[in-house]
Amino acid sequence: VFLRDGVDEYGHTNNLAHPALTSLIINFFYTGSSSLRQLFPEVFRVEVLRVTVAIAAMALKVILNEVASSQGGVSFRVGTYMLVYLEILGLMKKCDTSVTHTEKTRSLRVKWASLGR
Repeated sequence: VFLRDGVDEYGHTNNLAHPALTSLIINFFYTGSSSLRQLFPEVFRVEVLRVTVAIAAMALKVILNEVASSQGGVSFRVGTYMLVYLEILGLMKKCDTSVTHTEKTRSLRVKWASLGR
């Protein structure tokens, strides 16, 4: 739910379209002289990799959990957040079962890569 950004004009959910996810991907993976885009241009040139989206979404989940925690911090443990990572990959796989959502999510990944240039 935290990765959605409303619906399009046809009522289809805008999965993986939340502005926070967009900002994190562009700022972390594409901005700066030591960004992964600069270090590995052949990998990040055309579109954002699916695993990159899943890692960024997982990082957002950690941040949301920390904000929601009354203790002010959460432990970033592989055992906990690997499940989130796998769920995001599962969401992308589920999106791939629909022509509409396949195109929408791929279009986002291409758009992010072009914005990061």
